[in-house]
Amino acid sequence: RGVETTQEPVRIVGLSATLPNYGDVAAFLRVDPDKGLFFFDNSYRPVPLQQQYVGVTEKRALQRFRIQNEVCYEKVVQQQKMANQVLIFVHSRAECAKTAKALRDMAVDKDETRLFVRADSATREILQEELPNVKANDLRDVLPYGFATHHAGMTRGDRELVEDLFADHHVRVLVSTATLAWGVNLPAHSVIIKGTQIYNPKKGRWQELSPLDVMQMLGRAGRPQYDSEGEGIIITAHSEP
Repeated sequence: RGVETTQEPVRIVGLSATLPNYGDVAAFLRVDPDKGLFFFDNSYRPVPLQQQYVGVTEKRALQRFRIQNEVCYEKVVQQQKMANQVLIFVHSRAECAKTAKALRDMAVDKDETRLFVRADSATREILQEELPNVKANDLRDVLPYGFATHHAGMTRGDRELVEDLFADHHVRVLVSTATLAWGVNLPAHSVIIKGTQIYNPKKGRWQELSPLDVMQMLGRAGRPQYDSEGEGIIITAHSEP
């Protein structure tokens, strides 16, 4: 509108990685859709994405939670054997701690903790040194084993510590809510979305994640400077499309 009234050329670039209604934004900015609108889909990813879907048929909540954790652990171990970090998205703060502890417990029970932190490594020493700085008990419980949690309920100091340790490859498996997908640029070789239903308090029921949320989480898979491809794994109910 300013260009139209003043007749002075002004360049405006509208850029977003998350807006699904980019056409509406282009219309608002008076952009010629044939010349000035550009949409980049998954084919433009700097790192190609390999996707897997795992369907869980169990209906009982407790058993379903156990099976999902077992699938998560199996996938995580596969990646650790290739020295790859894993980012696991869950859909509540409580689920972060429960999932991280379940994975840690399986590693201990199977005597596979060395896959995540070697006994003689500098990483073990660094994680132990950082423990006194951790405020959250849940994080303090799993951090020495190479696991960590990340959600908006943690203190800024704890979140930044986890981000730094993950970026420096000292944390091998990070369990997070979607806040990490939307707000922090912290990629991993592999991303696991554990469950695709979230509770909507306004509607009083569970609903499926939006395709945009799923895309945003999977967008964290693959590190351009390190990986030739990324891996995205979605664990969902077998009946879901």
